[in-house]
Amino acid sequence: MHVSLTSRHARRLLPGGSLALVAAAPVAIGGIIGLKLGIPTPLIMVPAITFGVVAVTSPALYIASAASGDGLTLGEVARSLRAALSAFGVALAGLVLPAAFLSLSSVERGTTVGIASAAIGGAAILAAARLAMELGSVRPMTGMRIVVFACWVIATLGIAARLWVSFSGQVLS
Repeated sequence: MHVSLTSRHARRLLPGGSLALVAAAPVAIGGIIGLKLGIPTPLIMVPAITFGVVAVTSPALYIASAASGDGLTLGEVARSLRAALSAFGVALAGLVLPAAFLSLSSVERGTTVGIASAAIGGAAILAAARLAMELGSVRPMTGMRIVVFACWVIATLGIAARLWVSFSGQVLS
């Protein structure tokens, strides 16, 4: 017997509270960096980068998908993004304690930023995979939708990485 975890089932397993993790987990990662480096800036900047990039790039996913002629409805994209953000929050929340232990027990300041980078990057990649799964469950991802999605993921992760590298350089200097 094969059991699959469809998005409908996943929503039952991940209640609306998982969206609270989306807000809390980046703040916690920022807190780890701030505690280790002795500055409050990461408490604001980590969530700002996380939410800012998603807020700015998400409309582009919907618009490009619609412009390709194989678009999804706004509601379908919004539901898929919600599920992906929930997955991001749950994954990052699971990485907060190991990141805190590794970061706070390290001797180098750069190690803390590296561990935080790995945690956020890993959660972002899992969220992108979940978004692809969600969008594919609405209608199979074929042709132009795959190209649009791949371009959006690359651009979004690139923007986030650029902001993160800039932020990291500033807090480590």
